[in-house]
Amino acid sequence: MPRSVAFTALMGLAIALGLLIARLSPAPEAPGPLEWLDTPRPVGAFTLLSTQGTFDQRSLAGRWSIVLFGFLQCPDLCPTTMSQLASLGRGLADQPLRDVQLLFVSVDPGRDSVAEVDRYARFFDASILGVTGDPVELEHFASDLGVRFSVSIDGGDYSVAHSVTFSVIDPQGRLHGRFRPGFDAPRLAAQLAAKASQT
Repeated sequence: MPRSVAFTALMGLAIALGLLIARLSPAPEAPGPLEWLDTPRPVGAFTLLSTQGTFDQRSLAGRWSIVLFGFLQCPDLCPTTMSQLASLGRGLADQPLRDVQLLFVSVDPGRDSVAEVDRYARFFDASILGVTGDPVELEHFASDLGVRFSVSIDGGDYSVAHSVTFSVIDPQGRLHGRFRPGFDAPRLAAQLAAKASQT
């Protein structure tokens, strides 16, 4: 079976499983807590890649960004959170907050090519930009957002672990907030728009 067909089939299966888990999980009565930093933290220098070219600090300037880390071989958690990111993006479209950038960052560049990450991200929503890059650069970006990840290769055992947190970066390129999965997208979109308007 050609690799592209196998990849598409595997991605479809993972997404279907993630959506099923999300549907079977009890719906939250309130949005997950949005942690809004009184003193935003600057995001240091980093250089990653997307299908559109280099993605770095300058790519964050002038708009709000919501960032989610993951990897393509993640069987259920990443498809679920990606579905939530797409839902949040649709909710933000109904808010006065404009020009919000949605980012999916793969922490597994050894297996996830730039093209595959882009295809995976856009499968959930065409507005989500997929990026990845050198492990050291990924560590710089993740660390400034308070996100932890590890890729362990021990013989035939290949494991990836990462924090499951959505990071909110302001138009000045600073970490301004974060929130966890399990939120009500319209409510959180309204909350984000209200907080951003006060900044």
